[in-house]
Amino acid sequence: MELNLPNEVDDFIKGLVSQGRFDSKESAVVEGVRLLMTQEKLRAEIEIGKRQLDQGKWSDEETVFAEVNAEIDSIEASQRES
Repeated sequence: MELNLPNEVDDFIKGLVSQGRFDSKESAVVEGVRLLMTQEKLRAEIEIGKRQLDQGKWSDEETVFAEVNAEIDSIEASQRES
């Protein structure tokens, strides 16, 4: 894959490779794209959360912790029975 990167970006990537952070320019670019993918996934999850809040779908921390603790208790009980 041939990319034409701005000089400052290319220099930055070359620096990362020369420091041993990446094996090649390509691996540095792949890592950058993976970070962008993660960022976009998080952005989408935040949008879902915002829509849920707008629709009044939310739980206070006491409710959330009570549900989590109940789930933990259930898992621990089933493990003791085994």
